[in-house]
Amino acid sequence: MNTDENGFKVDEFGMIDTAYYVRQGQLARNEYISQQLTALSHWLKSLTHKRQKKSFNSTRSFGTV
Repeated sequence: MNTDENGFKVDEFGMIDTAYYVRQGQLARNEYISQQLTALSHWLKSLTHKRQKKSFNSTRSFGTV
């Protein structure tokens, strides 16, 4: 693939290769979404872990021994 004098990728007709840049944008967006979903997953796991630590003794919660 060729580049023009400004460093942009160009196609065989000397036009900016928009398909290349669209694909680069898709890849970057997919990577960002993947990172955000991973962060969300870790956050949700930390919430459930915190909630489990705060659990109470069910036999004592109703006044029974």
